[in-house]
Amino acid sequence: MHEGDGCDVVSREIGEEELQKFYCRITKQLMGKEHVCVCVCVCVCVCVDHVTLLSKRLVDWLRYASVQQGGVASSGGFFTGPRIRQPGPVVELDGCVCGDFFTVLCVSQAFSDDQWMNLYSFSLLRHWLITYHNVTDGNNSTDADDRSEVDGSVVSMVSATSSSSRLLPPKERLREKSFQYCQRLIEQSDRKALKRTDTELQKACLVEAVRILDGVCVEDAGCVYRAFPCVKSLFGRLNSDLSCSRVLLPIAQFYLNHGETAAVDSECVWRCVFGVLPAECFNDPYLAHETLSFIRANQLQLHSSVPLYTHYFPSLLKFLAWDSPGLVSDYVDVLPSLVTAGTAVELLHSLLDLPCLTAALTLQLRSACFPVSEPGGRGLSSLEAFRSPAHRGLFLFLLRGEAGSVFSHHLLKLCKLHPSLVVDQSRELLEFAGTTTNIHSKEDLYTHVVWVLGEYLSVSFDSRCSVDLVTSCFEALEAVLFEITSSGSPSPRVVTSLLSALAKLASRSHDLIPRVSLFLSKLRSGAVSWCGSEEDVVAVVTRGEELWSLLKLPSVALSVLTPPSLATSPRWHRDANATLPPRLRTLTGLTDTR
Repeated sequence: MHEGDGCDVVSREIGEEELQKFYCRITKQLMGKEHVCVCVCVCVCVCVDHVTLLSKRLVDWLRYASVQQGGVASSGGFFTGPRIRQPGPVVELDGCVCGDFFTVLCVSQAFSDDQWMNLYSFSLLRHWLITYHNVTDGNNSTDADDRSEVDGSVVSMVSATSSSSRLLPPKERLREKSFQYCQRLIEQSDRKALKRTDTELQKACLVEAVRILDGVCVEDAGCVYRAFPCVKSLFGRLNSDLSCSRVLLPIAQFYLNHGETAAVDSECVWRCVFGVLPAECFNDPYLAHETLSFIRANQLQLHSSVPLYTHYFPSLLKFLAWDSPGLVSDYVDVLPSLVTAGTAVELLHSLLDLPCLTAALTLQLRSACFPVSEPGGRGLSSLEAFRSPAHRGLFLFLLRGEAGSVFSHHLLKLCKLHPSLVVDQSRELLEFAGTTTNIHSKEDLYTHVVWVLGEYLSVSFDSRCSVDLVTSCFEALEAVLFEITSSGSPSPRVVTSLLSALAKLASRSHDLIPRVSLFLSKLRSGAVSWCGSEEDVVAVVTRGEELWSLLKLPSVALSVLTPPSLATSPRWHRDANATLPPRLRTLTGLTDTR
């Protein structure tokens, strides 16, 4: 290593004052060159003793900096020379007097030397901890030489009165003081800053503080249980504030690394980071880069620890739709991790729809900026379409935040407009309805699929609907019903949907009536131990009795469960062969007073 590389080589013993000057110089270099942080140990420490020495100083600089403002020169008037104004206490960002130890979030008119060292130390702390963790610190015995001492200084007198953490080896003591410092920063970040620039400083310090806590917990798993309440509280405070979005990614990294150790539920974190933030802040290039970098760095861990990670790809694609040229290389690495058996087809269609998604996102932003056009005014046609209820469903689907969702609600309308689709897609629909795992993961879509199969699989809607097709559909749904009621506690909504569909299909093929009647008779006899509550029992048994009564009269069951189109949408007031229209016209003429 050479001096020209931005590093200073020390091959002799160095004193404390020289060490402090050298540390300041290295810190300034590192503020512009984070990649040389690993070289600090090598530069400062030809022997491990120098690492230990500097770590002891870091403890003093971080934890025991003065809470009094530095000396400020004041004009003494025309006839007197300048004098030093009596220093007052440092204050918090909200103007209150500092009630705890000094940190980077304390305000002063002038900083003392030890306060400047506090600022420098925090700027370098995370990288130093990473480096120090990889350096052998030799003898960690807690002898008298491990005490931090600055002869004759105020720092040494304050630090001499510290708690039992004094007995820890240097590495553990630095880790403990770093932990306390970060907790103090998180507490200070809850104060309302008087200046806007200080608000941004709070956010930047929070990012660094959470990352340091994460690193401390990686080195010492015992700190996880102490840190989690603080980090969890911070997430609860910031998750609804989109201006603090950049702080949420370090929190997500903390949950990913330590959530399993602490046995906490992290679903709300992933819903926020992968669902809400990309959907609401898709036009933030910094957040897009940081989110994709987070995914790239943790792909394997996300797959094993966050099974719903791939479920949020529609939100993640909004970054790509908004800034495609700048993020293509990142998505080349990220997209393979989003492809699963359940998302492959939808992901392919979403990629093909990217231009439409870009247009929809643009309209979403413009819709928030432009007022609704007045009637008769010249509004933008694209914005009018975006706000129109007729097109709202299409835009909601393009702007959806999760995979496999907004379609289940449109399936019923689609099949009502085009009933023949049920016969055209009968194989795919039966395959979906015959898979019991879809009941738990996609209950809404599953119940709607079962309903359209029972409702539209009839010759009255499509002449291609054969008896064999009705029978195969009946057998598939019957097998599912027996499986879910014989093991586990199924949703009463799913059970009643299956019962209704089976009864409708049996009314169209009378040979199937005895099979469904057998199951319905068991319900009437009280064989509903799989129901979870008394309300579920009442709902299922009531539906079963109604269907059982109908199926005793097959002709009545057919007219009730599969009514003709005239019964479902009568238009007798327009029927020329009926007597109602002439009577209505006569009554209208009699009541017309013109």
